[in-house]
Amino acid sequence: MKRSLLSLSLGALLLVSSPLAAQYGGGRLMPAGGMGPRAPKLPVLELAGPLDSALAREQLKLTPEQAAHYAAAYDSFMVATRSDRDSANAALAKMNERLESGDRAAAMFYAERAQEFGKVLKDRQENWEGDLRRWLSGDQVKAYKKWKEGEEQAADRRRREDEVRWQEAGLRGEYGGPRASAPTEIKTALPGPTAVAAPAIGSQVVRVGRTVYVASQLGVDSAGVLAGSTLRAQAERAFANLSTLLRAAGAGVRDVTTLTIYVVNYRPADLATIRDAGTAYFAANAPVATVLGVQTLSQEGALISIAATAVAGASYTARER
Repeated sequence: MKRSLLSLSLGALLLVSSPLAAQYGGGRLMPAGGMGPRAPKLPVLELAGPLDSALAREQLKLTPEQAAHYAAAYDSFMVATRSDRDSANAALAKMNERLESGDRAAAMFYAERAQEFGKVLKDRQENWEGDLRRWLSGDQVKAYKKWKEGEEQAADRRRREDEVRWQEAGLRGEYGGPRASAPTEIKTALPGPTAVAAPAIGSQVVRVGRTVYVASQLGVDSAGVLAGSTLRAQAERAFANLSTLLRAAGAGVRDVTTLTIYVVNYRPADLATIRDAGTAYFAANAPVATVLGVQTLSQEGALISIAATAVAGASYTARER
């Protein structure tokens, strides 16, 4: 008789628990330690896109003909996928707003929207990268894969940060209790990718919460050798280095809020050169840019140095606000 009553009690408990499990997603989002919902796997590489043209010339050792072909293919891909990328960024921006307010249910809704756009972008990028094998050499394909492995490692670091945010933000508030206090934003110096020369002093990238600070970048290759003796050549490489570091920190060109550009023996005519070299930065939704003329920079022969501040995941179109 006692056994029957126990069975009935357990059955009733399961019936009561089921609606709650459904409401909060069951055990699917709970980690083994019961610390709260796990972070959804959000698109990162898909939003940044393939290796950009300026870096591809250097890292893949492209011939002039290959570089022109790659640039045309890259530009076409980025234009064709811009709408999906903007929509994913819009969803992520709204997700971050809800997450910071402690509303994880709403945050999850926008996270799932971002995942949908991310899947489309991932499929399209994989198809685009598959076409590279038709006209790149085996060594060039290997170099591209090595670059992507580095990007995937950076994306994993970003996801570990998201894991903490999802566990801490509003953990108690979701279940009707008082909201948990917002997690402290910790300063983290991020390791720079091997494609960019290490700085002589200080860190390349520091991240505080979603804000990313990138040290001034010279127009040098991974070995610290100047890309050329002209302002145009050095500016292109400096912007390329900046893009690489932003991506490694989980941000992109469109997340940049401020640029500080130092130019040796600056003349007003140099603005056109800088604008052409950093076209991606000065399109729609451009950051605040400050150009300063200086007598010299930290490396002999360097003509330009560019620093940036960005807010990761902040870029989305006004149309979708």
